[in-house]
Amino acid sequence: MSTVERCYWRGGARGLLGAVVATALAVAPAPAAAAAPGCEVEPGKPDMGGEPWAQQMLNMKEAHRLSTGRGVVVAVVDSGVDFKNPQLKGQGAGAVDLTGTGVADCAAHGTGVAGVIAAREMAKVPFVGVAPGARILSVKVAANERDNSDLLLAQGILRAVRQKARVINVSAQTAVDSKALRQAVEYAQKKDVVVVAAAGNVDPKNTGTAVPAYPAQYPGVLSVGAVDSTGKVTVFSDVATRVSVVAPGIGITSTWPGSGWSFGYEGTSFAAPFVAGTAALVRAAYPKMPAAEVVRRIEATADGNRGPGSGSGLVNPLQAVSAQVAVEQAGLEPRAVPIPRLPEEDDRPGKIALGVMGGALGAASVALAAGLTVPHGRRRRWAAGQPPR
Repeated sequence: MSTVERCYWRGGARGLLGAVVATALAVAPAPAAAAAPGCEVEPGKPDMGGEPWAQQMLNMKEAHRLSTGRGVVVAVVDSGVDFKNPQLKGQGAGAVDLTGTGVADCAAHGTGVAGVIAAREMAKVPFVGVAPGARILSVKVAANERDNSDLLLAQGILRAVRQKARVINVSAQTAVDSKALRQAVEYAQKKDVVVVAAAGNVDPKNTGTAVPAYPAQYPGVLSVGAVDSTGKVTVFSDVATRVSVVAPGIGITSTWPGSGWSFGYEGTSFAAPFVAGTAALVRAAYPKMPAAEVVRRIEATADGNRGPGSGSGLVNPLQAVSAQVAVEQAGLEPRAVPIPRLPEEDDRPGKIALGVMGGALGAASVALAAGLTVPHGRRRRWAAGQPPR
């Protein structure tokens, strides 16, 4: 048994899950310093117009007044992340390669996902991530967009947990409900990690029946469908998968490898990071809140069901951070009561004022009672009154 395996067995991992954890760490190749030969990505767009529609729809600027996700590590289990992009410089919390092809993003997928989550603010750039204060841990499990192995996804999730991610974004799908992937997700949840996954894409031209996608289908995972700029669920968003919430997923602006941006990202792959970023906002605002409660809060504060495949509705970052979420006694259905989170203030002056007011009212009551009873007492020479008959 290797040193890595012994460490995990002593740490309490049991049975098959322990073996999966140990295997994921033992067989993972060391991160390469450079991209694999032939990894060339076209340059991104050098400039953009106004504020992207998605962040206008989600009112992210208002959410940032309350939380930026500061200090929260979000793992992007994807095709790698290029931290040389100016909006991702300084946002990295590490990079891991599980593919043997190097840590570089040759697919321009993971870099876009990371930008939606945590692109930092830049002067004269209207685009910003949902949680610009968060940091990104890149876990590369695919050399291209179609290379989705359930085993590598499982290994990527386990590695993210090991490296202390508090939110894991999986913008990938597989039709395989494997024991390794299921147990990796369960392990992350037991370690108090929020798992967010794309609900999956279907080809609208394909006449075949849509099938559930994993890991989005697993219980407790924030499964994310996609909507367009009108708020309607897109034709490619998989409605066969259980969906928690929806988010913008077509014509998405985000960071591109090297520098610049793309304005044409689309798919539930790019809807998921809006929700992962929202989870980072919540985890920063409420650092002691358990992962399961973060999931419930995001679902409870969404903007309402919009038909098949929309779950609880459009994710609402501002409400997710600011709302007081209660549980109805009847049926335990969640509801959201919007209450702005204001800075804590010293309420002693208010209590003193209330005390003075109460004292004044009490004195007035005594005076009024005296005004009514004293004359009667004098007439009776202060003898006790007669009992009622």
